[in-house]
Amino acid sequence: MNYLTYPLKIMNITQGYDDNYTHKRHSEGNLKDYPIDDACGSGNNSYFYCSCDELVVKKVYGVGLRASNTIWLESTTPVITPTFTDYITIMVVHPEDKDLKNVYVGRKYQRNERVFPKGADGFATGPHFHITLGRGKMSGSGWAKNNLGLWILKTTEYNIKPEHGMFIDPNFTTIKNTKNISFVKIKDEERKEDDVYYTTANLNIRYGPGTNYKFVNLLHKDTKIKVKSINNGWAKLNDKEYVASNYLTKTKPKKYYESKSTTAALLNVRNKPNGNVILYKIPNNTTVSVIKTENNWTQIYNNRWVYSKYLN
Repeated sequence: MNYLTYPLKIMNITQGYDDNYTHKRHSEGNLKDYPIDDACGSGNNSYFYCSCDELVVKKVYGVGLRASNTIWLESTTPVITPTFTDYITIMVVHPEDKDLKNVYVGRKYQRNERVFPKGADGFATGPHFHITLGRGKMSGSGWAKNNLGLWILKTTEYNIKPEHGMFIDPNFTTIKNTKNISFVKIKDEERKEDDVYYTTANLNIRYGPGTNYKFVNLLHKDTKIKVKSINNGWAKLNDKEYVASNYLTKTKPKKYYESKSTTAALLNVRNKPNGNVILYKIPNNTTVSVIKTENNWTQIYNNRWVYSKYLN
């Protein structure tokens, strides 16, 4: 399910949308939005992460200018929020110039993929994210001035409070400070299909997130797999297996193959059921496609068969 979740690994909200310091004029003006500031954490916990199945960069403003860097991100498909299902636009302020070198209009990110770390660009008093949500797609320049002279997010629909737009995924986000904003948590039964994807091409499995890592096995197109996380274009299947996330989709094909994992220390791959020719061996806990089964044998790819007893 394409839930919109909180985009940070640590929730540490330092200013809510009703706080008097700078945000209250956003939520009280003629044209409103509801920004929050979040200082999150450090290291990997300092990043803004893709918070739905896919976000696309719609606009980048301020890089190289004496202005606060601002990025508009838009969902490529409707998302599920606590209050509606529709497209969503997220406006994020303050990342540093150096951290936006690979962030450009049209770039797409998959769920839980790192986008950029927090920063203090512009008029920030310290590193944090300034985050605003709007229902619908980005409209026009992406913002408009309200009667109090503040720039407000502009979408094809209307702006929303963060708790009305984002769920908390307890398996991803640790709560440190909510500033008395009450968010809805995703229950385990609601997220049981969140990690399911389908391959859109015959896809190499590698021992790490890059083409320089050793090839392990080949998955057939239209294979159903479970993904633990996606970062920088690579999907993690387990502690040792990765595939390129550009070749994955949440859309279920009309016909798809299940996947299983090997249980033998080294499993022989043969050219046919009970064949004499051993093509190669694959190690324990390797993900394979299940094309079809014949007696006690399973086809995992064209002319490649393994003994079914050693699949789980």
